[in-house]
Amino acid sequence: MGIKEKNLEALILELLDSSQEVQRKIRSICSTSEKFRENSQTVSPVRKKFDDSETERLKNQLRQSQAEYQQASAKAQKYESLYLQLQSEYNGLKSENKNSEDKISRLESNLKKIKSESEITEKRFRDLKNDYLNIQENQQNLSASLAKANDNIQKLKERFDKPVILLEKYKSLPATIRTGLSDVVCDKNEILFIASFSASEHLKAVWTYTKKLAGSNGDESSIEVLKDIFDYFFEIFNSSLRQPMYVRDNVEVGYSFDDDKYDRCTGSATSGKISQVIMRGYKSVNTGAVICRSLVRV
Repeated sequence: MGIKEKNLEALILELLDSSQEVQRKIRSICSTSEKFRENSQTVSPVRKKFDDSETERLKNQLRQSQAEYQQASAKAQKYESLYLQLQSEYNGLKSENKNSEDKISRLESNLKKIKSESEITEKRFRDLKNDYLNIQENQQNLSASLAKANDNIQKLKERFDKPVILLEKYKSLPATIRTGLSDVVCDKNEILFIASFSASEHLKAVWTYTKKLAGSNGDESSIEVLKDIFDYFFEIFNSSLRQPMYVRDNVEVGYSFDDDKYDRCTGSATSGKISQVIMRGYKSVNTGAVICRSLVRV
């Protein structure tokens, strides 16, 4: 209960006490008036028992009692009006207080609802944040996978583009060279061209033919084309096996020439240091046996 309500109740109680006091006084005046009437009635029969001064005193007392009665009655009406007014204000304050309590209750209920919705929203936000992080991680993984896939595609593209380019170069060779290799290399299309180098004997035949051209100072551009073709398909052949079958010779410029290990090209000295590795030979990985000896210039 508010301070205003407490003060109002005290004031109403005070007014009630005052009203009761007025009522008691009125009752006293009325009692006095009644006695006066009784006395007035008894005066006539026994008028000779009282003197005139007593009669006048009673009349004055009656008039005074009537005046006090009228004043008390007016004051009682004023107090009653004030009491009704204060009672109305008191009821109004109680109603306002009840409305305030209802409003506070509604606000508290709304606050609880908002708090609950806020907790739900926060949880949803955390879930969305976790989903975003997971999606971001998945996107990064997908990007890495895509980059790897693109890299593999590019490598495959380069790997398959290379045979096409080599086939075009092979077709540009002189007819005599292509005829000389016709039993080994088929240049009708890319598939048959690649298949021509799927056997170790075909690799050796191409290497031997190329070495023959290089050893006899044949056309250098044609020799370079044949060397590129051999080098490419040599790596493809080895990589297609579970374990490489061949390994290239590690001869380098500056090595001492050895007749038992290397072949000399036309115009080379019979001994001395190697000045040029024209064709690098290869040998068996398992046995170490030389399949094709390197061709060098001394």
